[in-house]
Amino acid sequence: MNKRTTPLIVGNWKTTPATKEEAVKFIKALEKKCATSKKKLPKKSYYLAVPSVFIAHLAPLAKHGYIGAQNVSGQSLGQTTGGEIPSQLSSAGASFAIIGHSEVRKTGETQEARAIKVALSLQQNLTTIFCVGEKTRDKEGSYLKELEDDIRISFTDIPRNLFSNLIIAYEPVWAIGSKTPATPTECFEVVIALRRAIASLIGIDYAKKVHILYGGAVTKDTATTFLEEGGVDGLLIGRSSQEIVAFFDIITTTH
Repeated sequence: MNKRTTPLIVGNWKTTPATKEEAVKFIKALEKKCATSKKKLPKKSYYLAVPSVFIAHLAPLAKHGYIGAQNVSGQSLGQTTGGEIPSQLSSAGASFAIIGHSEVRKTGETQEARAIKVALSLQQNLTTIFCVGEKTRDKEGSYLKELEDDIRISFTDIPRNLFSNLIIAYEPVWAIGSKTPATPTECFEVVIALRRAIASLIGIDYAKKVHILYGGAVTKDTATTFLEEGGVDGLLIGRSSQEIVAFFDIITTTH
């Protein structure tokens, strides 16, 4: 199979680095690599979800990429302590936000809370990356229905015109950090199921256009395989995005 579109390479810094100075140094070095790359890269070559306190400092530096948030608050403007709402993140320079990451779900985030976050993020015109993935995989294929139901419930109240700013990231929880990571074939069958769920909400033509990413222990050696055989439009990368050389290698390998 061939890549459908220019791949979206999304990094997730999680709780790194330790200081603003380190974060700025990383982006400046990455930008220099993008600007001087021998391989012709897209005008915007990467997405990086960073700790929210760094967004305002990094967004102006990212000429070849987008800086985003790792989560959003599902609260409205008002008297709630803690968490940043989409409009605040956007005004700080965030171009996108990740919602529903498996590590956030582990904290007890409910499906209802995710649905609210998705709606608020899209209404603020933030590109919204919604994560979905099964904890375990059964031989009967029940996990596919679980994933489809998650999509339908989370997106039921989203207006059709907002789907253009929506990206789905498939991250099989059982494969993250595992000695037996997911295969492109296993990824591809999930991609079909996810598009089927989206089609049930907005129609097949729209469903075909929604970008789907794969996230789960991706390296430069496996990145292209998932893009070509896994049916995805890009990658959501954790650990490798925290290292300049590893992240840039994935960017250049996939474009």
